[in-house]
Amino acid sequence: MKDKTKDIIVRALKTFIQGFLGALAITLPNTDYSDLNIVKSLLIGAVAGGISAVMNLAINYLNKKKEV
Repeated sequence: MKDKTKDIIVRALKTFIQGFLGALAITLPNTDYSDLNIVKSLLIGAVAGGISAVMNLAINYLNKKKEV
């Protein structure tokens, strides 16, 4: 169980970073990062990706547990 939890956390963190970097790459050319609203929108996109990853991993875990 602990290995599964660690795996979920690592995958969620990776997805968070990927979402953040993806949003950053799109907004990078003409962005003023001193504007707090832009930083918030980057973080919201990254968190949404992380939540999606955790939900999918949890659903997969629950489905596999039902099959056993």
